Amino acid sequence: MPKKIIGGVFANAQDAEMAINQLKGLGYQGEDISVFAKDKDEVKDIENHTDTDVTPEKGGRGKNAGKGAGIGAVSGGVLGGIVGLIAEAGLLAIPGIGPLVAAGPIATTLAGLGIGAGSGGIVGALVGLGIPEEQAKEYEGFLKDNRIIVMVEANEENQSDVYRIFISNKTENTSMYPEEILITENRTY
Repeated sequence: MPKKIIGGVFANAQDAEMAINQLKGLGYQGEDISVFAKDKDEVKDIENHTDTDVTPEKGGRGKNAGKGAGIGAVSGGVLGGIVGLIAEAGLLAIPGIGPLVAAGPIATTLAGLGIGAGSGGIVGALVGLGIPEEQAKEYEGFLKDNRIIVMVEANEENQSDVYRIFISNKTENTSMYPEEILITENRTY
């Protein structure tokens, strides 16, 4: 079945954390979920509200930090609980955005594509992953506005549930969602 990358955009760490926990309740593992955040205070909020600790490995790297893709090492103190919720965290230097905390499989792929090298920024990297250019530009704008992005690659049978989880946790990017999902949620956008 075809998979689709679905993203939710959140104004604060509490809403992002709730969405992540609900995705885990749907059966996604931490290593299936990606998070991007620019504001270190928001990342610290997510850290403080998670119940999973990070076990630092030798050299102060968080468990699984930068695994297999050359993402810069981030200490457990910087990402703490968020790395406990999801795997493979690090920092990316994004042209036009600046340093970005990135964790999860999509972040690992972006790092592997050389996003930090100024190759085309985050828009080019997201387009390369199959996200339409218009949506990729919206995600870039959200990051510039210090929003938190949570992404998951969903199988066809889970896509509606992922959309609903993001909507119920106040995602700001509903324009990227199918109209039938928004109608069934009885919300006005």
